[in-house]
Amino acid sequence: MKFATAIRNFSRRKGGAERYVVDLCTRMAKKGHEVHVYAEHWEEEVLGISLHRVKTIPFPKSLRLLSFAMKATREIKKGNYDVTLGVGNTLEADVIQPHGGVHWAWFWRSLQAYGNPILWGIKLLGRVLSPKQWVSAGIEGRPYQRKNFSKIVAISDMVKQDMVHWYGLSQDQIDVIYNGVDIERFHPRNRQYRQEIRKRHEIGEEMMLLFVSNNFRMKGLSFLIRALARVKGEEAPPFRLLILGRDRQKPYLRLAKTLGLSKEVIFAGSTDEPEKYYGAADLLVHPTFYDACSLTVLEALASGVPVITTFSNGASGVIRSEEGRVIRDPTNLKELKEAIRYFLESGVKRPPLLQEGKRAEQYSDRINFDRMMSIFREIAPEC
Repeated sequence: MKFATAIRNFSRRKGGAERYVVDLCTRMAKKGHEVHVYAEHWEEEVLGISLHRVKTIPFPKSLRLLSFAMKATREIKKGNYDVTLGVGNTLEADVIQPHGGVHWAWFWRSLQAYGNPILWGIKLLGRVLSPKQWVSAGIEGRPYQRKNFSKIVAISDMVKQDMVHWYGLSQDQIDVIYNGVDIERFHPRNRQYRQEIRKRHEIGEEMMLLFVSNNFRMKGLSFLIRALARVKGEEAPPFRLLILGRDRQKPYLRLAKTLGLSKEVIFAGSTDEPEKYYGAADLLVHPTFYDACSLTVLEALASGVPVITTFSNGASGVIRSEEGRVIRDPTNLKELKEAIRYFLESGVKRPPLLQEGKRAEQYSDRINFDRMMSIFREIAPEC
């Protein structure tokens, strides 16, 4: 199969769509397919993948996004490929699979992260006046408006419903293929690292809550800290919150100190070994305002760790009642507090399927790859 896709940063380290595209293309190349990637930047070349530089207008950001979309789309069309994949940053493709979800759904739900009405208004005005926002929405919506695609793939049921709502698509136009994770890397056997990680961060046998993100505001960290202050005030069993990721720490350290949680809140920074932290954790808390399908949640479940997240996270669609709790509103401190207390007081008794990693097989990266290849073969059956 002669295959092509485009991504501005062809890098696993960026996470999200970038990591997914690198993994998908690497697997395809290993299977013997001819893989071409059009990108603005890449960290290293991958054996079997042809990388094509896309030169963009660097400033402002809106023109950078638009110039990439236009040039990448034009160059891909010249290549006469059997199948092309668009992940939200090109103007057309055979298969549309936006990894950021639906722009306008993100636009409105993510504003809830700014709880102060004045901040909310300022942020809304800034977005409305931002050319970048309109360009991003225009690039994403172009394939649906022009109907120049063969297949649409949503990475969660939530994203599918958002597509139906915002773009007027019918239910039967959209296939749902959830993101996949490496279930060999993220596995309950990583409990072997429990003492190593806890000793590193001076955590004893208290219940360890894990928060993983590089965008603390959008993933609800301030509301989580406030909810934990209420939990502590009700004399719950002892706990520690370990925060993994890159973002500004000072505002949250100040908040934790103000609320009397200085000892409970630990910032661990970023790591190349997140699987060890899942192995050390008792509970993942991810009160996000918007996630198309959070890999963090899937990685935790694959590691045998129960999860608390929100209905604004597409990954919530895979969580069974015994595996976690899904709350409606991350700003509802009472709802978030009660979900956390449930696990604190129950001692986090993992169901057998989580303990054994059996459920993870349903959302493995291998199954994701096989399903995507089936989609590609529908478009190019001769390959």
